[in-house]
Amino acid sequence: MSCDGNKSQDVPWAWVKRVRDLTKLEYYPDVSLPVEILPWLLLSDERTAQDTSKLKDLGVTHVLTMNGMPAAQRDWLKDKIQGAGIVHKYVSSEDSEGYDMIGKHWDECKEFLETVRGAGGRVVVHCAAGINRSGLIVCAAQMVLERQHVLDVVSHCVKRRVFILSNMSFQKQLCILAKKEGLLGAKPEGYTDDELNDVPFLMPPPQEALGRMF
Repeated sequence: MSCDGNKSQDVPWAWVKRVRDLTKLEYYPDVSLPVEILPWLLLSDERTAQDTSKLKDLGVTHVLTMNGMPAAQRDWLKDKIQGAGIVHKYVSSEDSEGYDMIGKHWDECKEFLETVRGAGGRVVVHCAAGINRSGLIVCAAQMVLERQHVLDVVSHCVKRRVFILSNMSFQKQLCILAKKEGLLGAKPEGYTDDELNDVPFLMPPPQEALGRMF
């Protein structure tokens, strides 16, 4: 399922604009990771996902890695996580404007997350900084698997993670997926359906995220 939004008529612009406003930040508070989005679903960065003792203490049974990495690093992470008795799945994806995250990876991720949820497990979804790639998949999972409206989901995830979904094309893909799933909800007041001319302003990740990446 492609949600790259190349056709403007497929894009629910009022919802995209509201998501954009919900995810704007003027400051970058420190947030202890992982954060619990739902009892079975947690969001993290890569550095914290490497702390298997912490994951075990939190009752984590599965880890979904969303960021691309060299084969040696990928194998090291997989061995570390699986060595702790935690199921690991790796999906290599990109955090770049225009990358079709939903079209390329959602079906595979959804199947994995449905299995975890159905088995009563507890999963950490992470990418490098725990903001965009894993942020989109976590929002999509809460929305689709829990059948919740997209703006409610984004509001909730912003409260939990604070800094999330700064990638504008990912915001758009989430809203297109919501439309396809019948999960847009009521049109947000004060927002029009006029098309946005996206000129991505890529805010730098917060210092706490940069510290975890290097």
